[in-house]
Amino acid sequence: MTGEAKDFTKLHQFLNTESVLTIATSDACGPWSAPVLYVADTAEEPFSLYFLSSANSRHIKSIPANGSAAVSIYSDYTGDWQSIRGVQLHGTIVEIAEEDRASIAEAYFSRFPEIKALIDNPQTKQETLIGAAFERSNFYRVTPSFIRFTNNGDSFAGRTEWQL
Repeated sequence: MTGEAKDFTKLHQFLNTESVLTIATSDACGPWSAPVLYVADTAEEPFSLYFLSSANSRHIKSIPANGSAAVSIYSDYTGDWQSIRGVQLHGTIVEIAEEDRASIAEAYFSRFPEIKALIDNPQTKQETLIGAAFERSNFYRVTPSFIRFTNNGDSFAGRTEWQL
C-alpha cells in the first residue's frame, strides 16, 4: 500500500517505541552499517531522528558531502510473523549546530538517562572512558526523503511508503 494521505500516526508510535537505528553508508572499503541510539522528534512532520556519534566513526566519516544515507529501525521479533515491524528510509544526515545542541541533548538524555550517567557520574574506569567518548561526540539529525514502514500487524507484508 502506498500512502497518499500522510497519516504518520502508526509510524510515530513505532518510532517512539523503538530506540536503535542502523545507519548504512559506503566508503572506499565498501558498504558499512552501524547501530546507534536515537530519539525521534515526531512533532515535526513527518519526523526527525537524532543520534549521538563520534565524528571519527566510520559511519559518520563515510557520509557523503550531500549527507545521503540509508537508515533502518526494526522491532524485536517475538516468534509471531505479525510482530514484524520496521522502517527503512533514505534521507540526509547532518551534524547539529552548537546553538541547537542543548534542546536535542535534553530530549536525548531524557530518553537515555543511562548515557548521561556515564558522562556525568561514571562508576568504573571503563565507564569513565565510555562517558568521555560520549561527551566528545556530536549530535546528528536524520531527515527522511523516502520512508517505507512495514507493519505485519496490519497485514502480511503490510507497508506504507511516503516520498517526501
